[in-house]
Amino acid sequence: MGSGTKKKKGVIDMGSYIQTAYEQQCMMWCVKNNITIAPFAVGTTKWFLDITLSGKVNRSPDLYDKKTLWPQMFKYYKYYYEKYKKE
Repeated sequence: MGSGTKKKKGVIDMGSYIQTAYEQQCMMWCVKNNITIAPFAVGTTKWFLDITLSGKVNRSPDLYDKKTLWPQMFKYYKYYYEKYKKE
């Protein structure tokens, strides 16, 4: 039995990100209102972001790496939250 410390073959590192409470609130509101954002892989180190609004998928114009993927995803969630949330 191994120690679990070796890097596994075929595992893609998408990086990590800890969102703020506000970013999490924006994401939850968007998901509840059928606005979803998900990474779309273009190889093992680059991703687009697919944004689904009312069943229509739009792909981000830029490619992101593991350091920029998650912050950009939450920027999009924040944008849509602030644009469509009715107070």
